Amino acid sequence: MGPRSTPRFIAAATLAILMASPAAAKIVAEGKLAQYCGEEAAVKLNTSVGDLILLPVEKSHGKFYVYGQTDEPSPILFNCTFDGKKKFLGIDVQGDHDHGDHADQGAPKTAINKCLQILGAPAKVEKVSDFGNGYYEIIMKEKTGARRVACTVPADGSEISDWVEMN
Repeated sequence: MGPRSTPRFIAAATLAILMASPAAAKIVAEGKLAQYCGEEAAVKLNTSVGDLILLPVEKSHGKFYVYGQTDEPSPILFNCTFDGKKKFLGIDVQGDHDHGDHADQGAPKTAINKCLQILGAPAKVEKVSDFGNGYYEIIMKEKTGARRVACTVPADGSEISDWVEMN
């Protein structure tokens, strides 16, 4: 090996190390972005993929985004970001959703939590109407946006009976 081949050898060895590095971002097929995000979130949040709710992939400003949350009364929100070539850039966990400011709103906590869980963002309960047949209408407004929704749900929070975007 002469002096001229040494720089090429070092460059080739460095490239091989970089390509084998686990820190190298993975490129994911477009149809698998949500699945990959769910797997990454499950590991990061120490849960199973089955305990996550994932929204459809969104594309904005040349990047792909997958938004999701844990499927529990106080969901943890997260989102995964992929670049335009579908290279995984990372996951952002937004933390626990605090339901403390929704206490004593006139509807069972399970009903309020179901509506908040589906909304998927921190929100304030503006009004609760008891329909008298075991169902409640819960009007919520996102804390960080203008989005308002009316959610009709049974007291046990087992399902969403009606969902109206009010904006």
